[in-house]
Amino acid sequence: MPNLVNVLGIENTNEAFRKKVLEIADRLLIDPNFLMAIMSFETGATFSPKVKNAAGSGATGLIQFMPPTAKGLGTNIQELEKMTAVEQLDFVEKYFAPHKGKLLTIEDAYMAVLYPKGIGKGKDFVLFEEGSKAYKQNIGLDVSGDGKITVGEACRKVSERLGTASMSNIVELKKGDTGAAVESLQDEMIDLGYLTPEQKKTGAGTFGNKTEAALKAFQKDILLKDTGVVDLPTQAAMRQLNDGVKKGSKGGVVQALQQKLVSKKFLTQAEMDTGIGIFGNKTQAALIQFQLKNDKLEPNGILSDETYRLLFKTPAPVTPIPTNLNNTNINKVLEASGEGYTTYKREPGGADQFGTEMTINRIEDLGRKWFLLHPEVLLQFGDISRRGGGAFPPHSSHKNGRDVDVRPIRKDNRIDPISVGEIQYDSIRTEEFVKLVRSRYPNVMVLFNDDRLIKKGLTAHAKGHSNHLHIRFP
Repeated sequence: MPNLVNVLGIENTNEAFRKKVLEIADRLLIDPNFLMAIMSFETGATFSPKVKNAAGSGATGLIQFMPPTAKGLGTNIQELEKMTAVEQLDFVEKYFAPHKGKLLTIEDAYMAVLYPKGIGKGKDFVLFEEGSKAYKQNIGLDVSGDGKITVGEACRKVSERLGTASMSNIVELKKGDTGAAVESLQDEMIDLGYLTPEQKKTGAGTFGNKTEAALKAFQKDILLKDTGVVDLPTQAAMRQLNDGVKKGSKGGVVQALQQKLVSKKFLTQAEMDTGIGIFGNKTQAALIQFQLKNDKLEPNGILSDETYRLLFKTPAPVTPIPTNLNNTNINKVLEASGEGYTTYKREPGGADQFGTEMTINRIEDLGRKWFLLHPEVLLQFGDISRRGGGAFPPHSSHKNGRDVDVRPIRKDNRIDPISVGEIQYDSIRTEEFVKLVRSRYPNVMVLFNDDRLIKKGLTAHAKGHSNHLHIRFP
């Protein structure tokens, strides 16, 4: 059974409360720290059974029971307020019981409390939008301030509660230990590329030689002392990776990431020296370049498990770009102009504008839809790929027929280049275009250096992308 970490406010609980949480978690097949983090957040770290929702929703108690919810559990708000925290835990267990065995992540555990329909939907799923009563009651969760609350935003502050653990309240995992916590560690080592599923099968849930060797290799790679023990620094590093190491991250895994990018020549030592252990623009740009050269990765500038695995565990820096992929699917050329669009810097015969049939159809579709919105200005499409794919200097991508460059919109509607920050750059209509792209093709990737759009989560930063948008279709 996992041990309790030192979540914010744990000092406001007694031994009987903590013991009961462990027992409940064992019956519900849930990590007890998920329950503790949720109750810490919902009660403002007081763990009081009487705390009320500050926004006036009528919710009360350890997990902010709503009046109808309390009634469905066979009690009411008034009775819940009379209970001790230990007594109220019975109703916490009763509430979570229908989800037994299903809440394997902190996000899904918190969705069970906040919005059960969000269980299993992923971090980008929108829960509440501005104008609704639910949004007003939970407005503090809108981290981006865009009028939408996603699963990821709703769970961020709850997840942070797990990050306040101190060494004094953690029992370290080490060789010889057994149980669900060890199996979770093994799964993490598999995700990061240090252990194989076959190796896990030989001792699932048992901390043996293979698990210890995998953990030591991980610790060494992220610049920790390779003790083979899951201590606080190791837990913090894993937590940071699970959350996604990204711009604004500091310490922990960041320096190891920078060193790896330097060794693979995506970042210079001089660039790293300007901010060792600080994930800034240069580190983000270098990571995006690495991701762009690996077709399996989404070039979002975030060190996820998948990117980590390829960056840290792949011997070769990158798969070499072939001279010509000779992909017969990359055989359709975009017409020089069409409804709602034109092309720019087009090579003879459109030699630089070949794509898969699906990509070309999507580009033409965007032109038609844009024309319905703004017939006064044409979209301007640039490089796509070479026929058959392959190397396309100076691009690091554009080799699989799925990428297209697009000029930003100008205020004067001229068919000319424009960059972010120039007086004629039309940020409003460019944003409208990006939203059109994302509404038509939700899983699309857009690189473009307009800070306003980046803050809204519509585009991502990439070196050299201030005068054009880079779109990659899924």
